Amino acid sequence: MPEMICYCGHDCSKCVTYLATIGGDMQLKRKSTVFYKEEFNFELPLESIHCMGGRSDEVMQGCRDCPYKKCCREKNLSACSECTDYPCANLAWYIDKYVNKVNQVV
Repeated sequence: MPEMICYCGHDCSKCVTYLATIGGDMQLKRKSTVFYKEEFNFELPLESIHCMGGRSDEVMQGCRDCPYKKCCREKNLSACSECTDYPCANLAWYIDKYVNKVNQVV
């Protein structure tokens, strides 16, 4: 199994979108579409619920332009937690609201 912790610290192995993808689970895909609609106002068809983890080349539509991934790559870091500015204001807000708190199976 590839590294399942995203740059921001989100655990992909518990993410509904990831689990729906690897398991082909339509119930989890529906749950994921509701999450993205309610949290981000994304109208996503079930077919677009596909993610093989935040470090893969097959990431969820809303994560394709992840600012944390981009920043880590620019600074040659493997995770935000390695940064001297950790947590920056933008990441602190995101961690507080989303990282390992929503759209996860525990």
